[in-house]
Amino acid sequence: MDIKEIKQYIHDIQRLRDTAESFTDDSPGALVRKVELLTQAHTLMGRVSAYMSGRHMQTYNLRKRVYAETMRDTTERNKKVAAELAVLDIRDTEAEDFERMHLWKNEFKSLAEYLYELRLRLRVDMHIGGGGS
Repeated sequence: MDIKEIKQYIHDIQRLRDTAESFTDDSPGALVRKVELLTQAHTLMGRVSAYMSGRHMQTYNLRKRVYAETMRDTTERNKKVAAELAVLDIRDTEAEDFERMHLWKNEFKSLAEYLYELRLRLRVDMHIGGGGS
């Protein structure tokens, strides 16, 4: 997966969510369509969340490697300080990646809970409206 694909997924997620929000919750048919659209968005969110998680791990591994290589290669007396200075910018990038990772994980979980709520509401509406037993 590349960043271009991820950006397209994010665009598609926004489009699907906007379309889903245009449906009212008054009729079961509209609710079914809303659930379908949000389920598609949820699938794409899972992919984006996985990508962001992987990106965070790559940055984490880069930081650990640069730190270890600096500790190994430096001739300075205080190797730890030299290693910490070598990874300062990588730490900032890692923090940003960590933030994005958690944002997408939270969005993914929130949408899953919302879909569960909509499906329950749909079941109740179908049961009441359909006159089932």
